Amino acid sequence: MGFQTNDILFFGAIFVIMFFFILRPKMKEQKEMQKMLGALKKGDRVQTQAGMQGEISGIRDNVITLKVAENVKIDFDKSSIIRVLADQKEKA
Repeated sequence: MGFQTNDILFFGAIFVIMFFFILRPKMKEQKEMQKMLGALKKGDRVQTQAGMQGEISGIRDNVITLKVAENVKIDFDKSSIIRVLADQKEKA
């Protein structure tokens, strides 16, 4: 008793399906996230994983300083930024 050709083809097909439906979209999402984090600049309005929203007032290495209120600045790890928010000025 050993693996037959059908067994190998079945497991190969399962791997291909997993790659195209699970792994490939995840890799694409990570690539887009890295692109977004690399494009961050001072003045961008962003949201963190915890839901905190603010304006970037400084970037150094992997630390982002967000201005969340007048005279209130908080440091966040760059990877905690999940999205860039639309500029409020564009809406007016």
